[in-house]
Amino acid sequence: MAIPDVLLSNPPGLLALASIIPLILLYLLRPRTMDMIVPSLLFFLKRQQQRNKLSLLLQKLIRDPMFLIQLLILLLLSIAIASPYILEERVSGQHTVIVIDNSASMQAGGRLDMAKELAAGRLSTVNSVVWAQSVPVMALKEADRTSAARTIDLTPQRAITSDLAAAITYSRRLAGPGGTIIVFSDFASWSGDDPLVAKGLAEQEGVRVEFVQVGETSGNIGIVNGWLDMEDGTYRLNLAIRNFDDTQKTVALDIRTGNERRGGSLSLPAHSTRAYIVPDLRAGVTEVSISNGGALGLDDTAYVYVPAAAGGRVLLVDSRDEPPTGTALGLLPVSARYTTAVPGNLSDYGVVILGYMGNTSLGPNAAADLGGFIKGGGTLVATASGELTKIDRGLLPIDITGLSNETELVVVSESPLISGIPFTDIEVVRHIRGTAPDTAIVLVEGDDGSPMLSYWRVGEGTVIYLGLNDVTGDDAWSGFNTLPQFPLFWNQILEWTGGTYTDEHNVRTGSMFKLPAQQTITSPDGTVQTTSNVWIDQAGLYYIGEQIMAANLYDARESDVDQFSINTSTITSRYTERPEIIRSQVKKDLVPYVIWAVLGLLLLELIIILRRREMF
Repeated sequence: MAIPDVLLSNPPGLLALASIIPLILLYLLRPRTMDMIVPSLLFFLKRQQQRNKLSLLLQKLIRDPMFLIQLLILLLLSIAIASPYILEERVSGQHTVIVIDNSASMQAGGRLDMAKELAAGRLSTVNSVVWAQSVPVMALKEADRTSAARTIDLTPQRAITSDLAAAITYSRRLAGPGGTIIVFSDFASWSGDDPLVAKGLAEQEGVRVEFVQVGETSGNIGIVNGWLDMEDGTYRLNLAIRNFDDTQKTVALDIRTGNERRGGSLSLPAHSTRAYIVPDLRAGVTEVSISNGGALGLDDTAYVYVPAAAGGRVLLVDSRDEPPTGTALGLLPVSARYTTAVPGNLSDYGVVILGYMGNTSLGPNAAADLGGFIKGGGTLVATASGELTKIDRGLLPIDITGLSNETELVVVSESPLISGIPFTDIEVVRHIRGTAPDTAIVLVEGDDGSPMLSYWRVGEGTVIYLGLNDVTGDDAWSGFNTLPQFPLFWNQILEWTGGTYTDEHNVRTGSMFKLPAQQTITSPDGTVQTTSNVWIDQAGLYYIGEQIMAANLYDARESDVDQFSINTSTITSRYTERPEIIRSQVKKDLVPYVIWAVLGLLLLELIIILRRREMF
């Protein structure tokens, strides 16, 4: 058997071998016994002893076990710094890829726990672990049994659908010809292609694929859909509840908004879906739970979040008698009030619009009043005006640097706020120059980079900056208010801030969102992370900064745990054995072994010191 070559990941680390020089000098210079000359018959040996003094000293060094141990320790530590490793040859037939289904239905009846237990007993010499989710996740690559078992035990529960075919295709490349893929799933439902097709393609390439079905069919009742709409100025939640059982069921509903509780009941015939409407939703979080939900508890509760500004009255602050924005609001089905100055009490309003303001529109406490209003859940829409410089710099989603003249508008991001509005056709002859803060979202900007429509979240509320005002006549800043879409724009603003546009706060699991900047995100299971990407893979409430997002499964296929789409006992194999053996070289780190050798030498040195009584 050939001895593999030892290679180094960090060859400059061998420079640490220079540390043995001080050790040798220390032993050469240490105090030693003095030779005395006495008249005797040995006098004639004096010259011979002087000649051999150096050789005797070296012999003493070599024979001193403490010197040898410390020399070996320094040598081994220097080698460890150089990161030695060897290349081991492994054949593809030794590689087993464990695929574990992470879908929502795997939470029914302990199916995921059963899959973990079975997978831990099917490990081989080399193992990889792949979690089948919306996209495959490689949890572990080419590890031993111990590491693979630990990773399998950490497999999380997810409220999503899984793409089993994509996971098999991804695992096929990991295993290689002669390798093995073992899929642990209930095979109740999936997204993407048929996993049987992916299995056949892998087997034709010489990869063994085995399906292991976990769990048993069980009855379930679940909330399979839900959406918000408005009626008479208030929100209502529409739910679809399905009975997957063979017999009629009656469920009780528990509706909780803060400390307020309501109840209800619903009769569900076998294999049928019935609607249930929760009227008059209050601002904040509402949870609707059903009793006797069956094997899958994930779909027994619906979560909904209504922003605090929703349903509130609109206040327009403008120094003019009949501003065009006031005329546009009069065409909309909203409760709007007009005033020339910001009042001290804003608790009756959900949206405050700052139009073109005069010197007295903002009182001495207006900035503080507006700040408290926004942080409490209100929405502020600030249009371009010279008086905006009196508002705290950290309140508006623009850092104002001055005034400028003409500019061309550029749409930089799509949003329901600007849908159908021809911003690029608007002529702008005057605008506020500035920059957008890092966390602000810019929808429209000028050709000089100044934000012309931007927004951000402050506390539980929202601040929108509109760089286009409605000033008319010779002092007009733009022709925005002359567009026929001008009332439509304000209708979309009000709907987005507190009307029918609640999609940003109520989503389905499996969604992915890109945030404008990194924020602290707390998931429903309590996990905290700081990121700019949000993947909604759990049902419940997400806290993104100071904002709340309600996530629900709402998937009838995942809720149907009473049947399996694939019966694995009837599946045949089309495995085609490849005659060639695929070999690969795997890097094996030797540093841990070197460290253990150093620890052993240190223990030996301690024993020698104790025996010599040199400890004290």
